[in-house]
Amino acid sequence: MKRLKLLALLLMGSTVLTFASQKRKVLLIGIDGTRADALQAANTPNIDSLIATGAYTFDSWHTGITVSGPSWSTIFTGVNYMKHGVTDNSYSGSHFDQYNEFPKLAKEYKPNLYAAEVIEWSPLVDNVPNQYDGYNSRIKVPDGGTTPTGSVAVTQLLNSNMDVLTVYFDAVDLAGHSNGFSPNNPSYISAIQAVDAQIGNIITALHSRPNYANEDWLVLITTDHGGLGTGHGGNSNDERHIWWIGSGNHVIHKQLFGADPGTYRIVPPGVDTAILKHTPVQADIAVTALHHLIYDENVRPDTVTRWALDGKSLLDSIHVETVDTTGNDTTSTPIDPTAVGNVASQELNVKVYPNPSTGLFTFWFDPNHQKVSYSVFNTNGMLIRREEDVQMGYKLNVDLSAQESGMYIIRIQAGAKVMDNKVIIAH
Repeated sequence: MKRLKLLALLLMGSTVLTFASQKRKVLLIGIDGTRADALQAANTPNIDSLIATGAYTFDSWHTGITVSGPSWSTIFTGVNYMKHGVTDNSYSGSHFDQYNEFPKLAKEYKPNLYAAEVIEWSPLVDNVPNQYDGYNSRIKVPDGGTTPTGSVAVTQLLNSNMDVLTVYFDAVDLAGHSNGFSPNNPSYISAIQAVDAQIGNIITALHSRPNYANEDWLVLITTDHGGLGTGHGGNSNDERHIWWIGSGNHVIHKQLFGADPGTYRIVPPGVDTAILKHTPVQADIAVTALHHLIYDENVRPDTVTRWALDGKSLLDSIHVETVDTTGNDTTSTPIDPTAVGNVASQELNVKVYPNPSTGLFTFWFDPNHQKVSYSVFNTNGMLIRREEDVQMGYKLNVDLSAQESGMYIIRIQAGAKVMDNKVIIAH
C-alpha cells in the first residue's frame, strides 16, 4: 500500500513538473485590413479551427487612427498614438525610444529571449529602430506575397530557441484598396483564404516542433483595421469594429464581448474609460503577449509604471490557471475584469457572430467528427427550419435573411451534444 501511495505521489509530482517546466512563447500573426464580416464569409478552415477551440472576440474596438502605421504601432507597443507618436504611414514624430515594442519590454525580465519577425510591409521594419523593438532577426519578404511569408515563418519555427515570432500579411489590405473592403469582393475573399492556407502551414509547423509538448505557446491573430469602399482611416464601425483570436494548449474556449468605448479622434465624447476597462481594444494585444512571456516573474505589465501601457492584459480572461512545482497557484489576479465571456454550454461550446444580424449568423464549434444538425424556432416555439447531416469543418453559416426581424432560437446538435443559441434578426 505504501508503495502504491509513493508511486501515486511520484506520478502527481511528475505531472506538475512537466506542466510547470513549459516555456512560455508567443506567435503573433497580423492580417492587415481584414473586416470581420469578410472573415465570416470566407472559407478559412484553419482560422475557423482556432476560433472553435480557443478564445476569440469580434468586439475588439479601434480607439485611434484607422491607418496601418498608427494601428500596428499600438498593437506592438500597447500604447495609443498619443504616446507612440505615429499618426500616419510616414512614422514621423514616433517615440519608440520611450515606448518600446513588447519583445523589447519582455527582455527587461528575459534578456535571453529570442525574437524574430517576418514582415511584408517594410515600414514596420524600416521605421522602427531595432534597439526599440527587441527582435533578434528582422526578415522582410515580398509585400503581398503571402506564400513566401508563410514559408519563411515555417522555417523560423525550426529554431528551437524561438520565443517570439511575429508574422505579418498584407495581401488582404492590398486587395481591399484595389477592389473594395467587402465580403462581396471576390479578390478580397480570395486573399483572406490564401492567408488562411499559410496560417495552416504555420500552425502545423508549430505543432511539429520536437519540444512542443513542453512549450506553452500563446497564438494571437489579429487585424489592424477594417475598411470602407477602397479605403480606411475614418471612424466608421466598418473600420473600427475588429477582431482577434487567442489559441494555445492552455487557452480557454471562450468568446469575449465588449461595448464600443469610443475613439480618441472624436472629442467630445472621446473614450469612455469605464467601458474601456471591460472591452477588448488594440492596445491589449501587446500587453497580453508581454504578460504571457514574463508571467513567471509575477509581474502584470499593465501595472508597471515605467512602461505606462494603455492596454490591459487579457491573459487572465483566456488562459487557464497554472501551478508551479510546489503545487501553488501562480495565476495573478486581474485588477479589473478584462472582458465578459459568454456562458458556454457544458455540452457544446458554440461561438456566434454577428448577433444581432441582418440574417446571416456564423457559429464556430468543434463537432468532434459527429453528425451535425440544427433547428430554428421562433419565440412561439414554432419550427422554422431544420437541416440534417450538415457538412462543415469548424464553421456553420445559417442564413435567416428571409425571416422577419425578431428573436429566434437556433438549436445546434453534434452527436449527443446540444446547444440552444438566442439570435436576433434586425433588418
